Amino acid sequence: MKKGMCLLMAIMLMAISLPSFAASFDDDGVLRLVNREEKITKNYDPDDLVKPDVPVNKKNQQEQIYLRPAAAKALEEMFAAAKEEKGYVLLAVSGYRTYGEQQLIFNNKVAQVGSKEKAWRKVAPAGASEHQLGLAMDVLSENFRLLNSGFLDTEEGKWLYENCQRFGFIVRYKKEWSNITGYSAEPWHFRYLGVSHATAVSKLDIPYETYASKARLLPEYVLTHGNALLLYALIENALYGDGALFEEMLSLPAETLEQQAMNIVDMTEKVLPEGLTLEEAVLSRGTW
Repeated sequence: MKKGMCLLMAIMLMAISLPSFAASFDDDGVLRLVNREEKITKNYDPDDLVKPDVPVNKKNQQEQIYLRPAAAKALEEMFAAAKEEKGYVLLAVSGYRTYGEQQLIFNNKVAQVGSKEKAWRKVAPAGASEHQLGLAMDVLSENFRLLNSGFLDTEEGKWLYENCQRFGFIVRYKKEWSNITGYSAEPWHFRYLGVSHATAVSKLDIPYETYASKARLLPEYVLTHGNALLLYALIENALYGDGALFEEMLSLPAETLEQQAMNIVDMTEKVLPEGLTLEEAVLSRGTW
């Protein structure tokens, strides 16, 4: 094995050995899919919520923006980057909500529009909201403070659509995905997945339901430590290709940490685009 490959393997092995926020589809996992078909129980309540240090849309929303630590840190970084790079002031609106709070919001929407069927297009019923995970945040800006589709037409909204994956977030509900997500467009709603998965989802430009349908079949070590390029290539192959690459990833022996590290490095090498080194692909969890 070449010296450079040995060093890369050592770094990868160290990363796999360290504790990390599990990229799993379990309730506490960062990839947990939540929608009307895959609800979370009323008893689920993350015990590690923190309040990100970011400005809010209204003063009374200060206690409504709690997130899980990784998502909170990423939100702070995203808000700071928007300010530093473009001078945009982003505002947090709503983060974690309890099951009961979501039920109240849904009931109010039903009363407003006249039926549950109409309300379902706009608001998630209790148990079907990503906000209960502590991994989603509604975001507006100093120049646009209303939760409506007009946010997408603002410069801040456009910047978020183009850059949120750099910080581990995805645009969760696009208009063209409504037949799959079940919801109308929500250009203010951003879901945290971690940089690698968010980058893969964004580059594929697919609803999270579609991504998750294949990603949940992958081993947890790939979900947790796979780089964006590898995840993108695997899901693209499973959805639009012959599935051979995806099946190969599933079939590799991975009983030891060494095997897991080697699998990630070797499979990434197979999908390297021209102009990108293996080191850049493996060590960068974001864009390539």
